[in-house]
Amino acid sequence: MLENTDENYIGLICNGEFNAIKDFKIGELFESFFDNINYNVVKEGEENIYVDFTGEAMCDDEPCTILIRFKIDSNGDEFEINQVKVNEDILDEEETLDLLDDIAFAGGAILDDEDYCYSCDAESCEHCMHHDNIEDEEAFEEDDDDDDENE
Repeated sequence: MLENTDENYIGLICNGEFNAIKDFKIGELFESFFDNINYNVVKEGEENIYVDFTGEAMCDDEPCTILIRFKIDSNGDEFEINQVKVNEDILDEEETLDLLDDIAFAGGAILDDEDYCYSCDAESCEHCMHHDNIEDEEAFEEDDDDDDENE
C-alpha cells in the first residue's frame, strides 16, 4: 500500500499500465500524444480519491482539452478509468476505447480487439476497459470452435 500522498497517487498513474496496453507506461503514452500535461489529485472524503489527468490534443483537426479521471482503489495501489471528457463532452465506453487506441498508437503500441475483449476473468470487465458484450463473446467462442475443427 502506498503512502497517501498526492505524489504517490500521480506516480501510480504515470508508472502504471492499461490492461490492454501492456509494457507501455501511461505517463509515457500520454507524453507521446498530449501537450500541456497536468495531473491533479482530487479527494472527495476519505474513500474517493481521483487523479485527474488533463492534456491538450487535436480532435477532428481542432484543438481540444481532454480530461481522464482515474479512481484510486481503497488500498491506494490500483486504479481504473472513472470518466473521460473531451472539452465538456463525457465520452461513452466506445469513444473512450477509441481515444485509448489513438493514444496507444501515438506511443508505439497497436491494439487488437482481443486486447480489449474476452481476456478478463473478472465477472465485470468494466474496471479494465474490456467490453462486456455476451453476444460478441459467444461469437468469439464460436469462431474459436470453428478454428479447432479446421485443424
